[in-house]
Amino acid sequence: MRTSYYLNTVEIGQGKALLYNGFTLCMDVVPVEVADRLVSSAKEEDFSFLIPAEREHLIQRGHLTTLSVPTEQEALRKLALALAQRDDELKKQPFSGKMITFVLTYRCNLSCAYCYQNEIRKTTSLSSMDDVFVDEFFSTYLDKLVPQTPKGHLSFLLYGGEPLLSENRPAIERILRYAQKEGITVSTVTNSVLLPQMLDLIGPEKGKINNVQVTLDGGRMFHDRQRFSRSGGPTFEQTIQAVRQLMKVGANALIRIHLHPDRFESAKELVTYLQWEKILGHERVKVYFWSAEDFHRRALAPGEDELFSRLFQDVALGQNSLPTAHFAFLEQILEMESARHLPVMKHCSICVTGLHWVVDALGDLYECIDDAGRRDRRIASLADGKINTFSRSQAYEKPHLCDKPECLKCSLALFCGGGCVNRFRAQNNSQPEMFCLQIKEFIELTLRSYFHLKKNIPPHH
Repeated sequence: MRTSYYLNTVEIGQGKALLYNGFTLCMDVVPVEVADRLVSSAKEEDFSFLIPAEREHLIQRGHLTTLSVPTEQEALRKLALALAQRDDELKKQPFSGKMITFVLTYRCNLSCAYCYQNEIRKTTSLSSMDDVFVDEFFSTYLDKLVPQTPKGHLSFLLYGGEPLLSENRPAIERILRYAQKEGITVSTVTNSVLLPQMLDLIGPEKGKINNVQVTLDGGRMFHDRQRFSRSGGPTFEQTIQAVRQLMKVGANALIRIHLHPDRFESAKELVTYLQWEKILGHERVKVYFWSAEDFHRRALAPGEDELFSRLFQDVALGQNSLPTAHFAFLEQILEMESARHLPVMKHCSICVTGLHWVVDALGDLYECIDDAGRRDRRIASLADGKINTFSRSQAYEKPHLCDKPECLKCSLALFCGGGCVNRFRAQNNSQPEMFCLQIKEFIELTLRSYFHLKKNIPPHH
């Protein structure tokens, strides 16, 4: 008998810890002392501190096992393969929710310090999607891309560059008219600087942009050094005012807070500001964290781990929802009474399950927003009423978790889903360690914050 290779623990307060198993997905609340001894007993194989009923329960949940490590890892590989087959079937389902992303332009009115599209703009046409193309897309191509899918099961995302440039308005109006007719939800990701001139197109009504994501990089001073206009002008105040306008017209605002190495104090300053201004906690606003750069735990300054943990919990409690974009499925697992079916456990479910089409102004099709503009990663092009597909080299196939041997050896494999495919590819099919450590941190904080929300556990106990 030994502790499962895939067992993880996290303290959740009031002297309790959560056991969460990366293979069985079973989760159990136990005293911290029990969790610590299970971890320390992993090699000693000494479980005499457990009474028989406790030991039997932990065996049933998979936290204790008689399987050898190689046998347990092989069992996970088989499960991951079954999930890959399940995902292939999902792609064929005509009634699955599908998203169409319109990259209206690769042009932008800002010169953000870390923008991944800077190189794309050097090689990609600066043209914008026009209304003629939009009309042709809806009349000729949409039904071919999503055959047999009811239009009400679709959602649209307006993306760029900067989608709210004034030159994009005719295309946006065409997209919104179609969305209104078919009952389709429309969202956008914008730097928000030009949002006021498009405010008449934004709101909760059908035929308007219903959801708007904006980005803040921390407190005012740090944000303005990261996200600035082409003339070098600040954008923090414009973004905050845009959020206030979204609140006023009744649209949903999603604020993405970028985390930067050694800048967690700036993130704290921003969260405090959002609390003070009554933006955090507003019914139409949700905040989530995302890392703008890779950072390694060992590179964090003393105390930053604890600072981020407190920030994460403060935001979760302030808005009564988890401040994470990719791990909402963890709530599903925590609420499951039995494993009748597993949720789609992916770092990016759109990317892996094939429920996403990205189309740009050039008529090129991609599966991932991060690929858009990199024409060697196109999967098809639209021309002469036809969808011309391209064969892709193996390097650009999207590997599933079962195709990543190093990930299958991770105790969080099923929780993570193998991480971002593009990051995986960029590292020559070897998942970057720094990114993995970030994912572990986010999962741990998500689970802890869930218990603080649902079980009324004091956040900083």
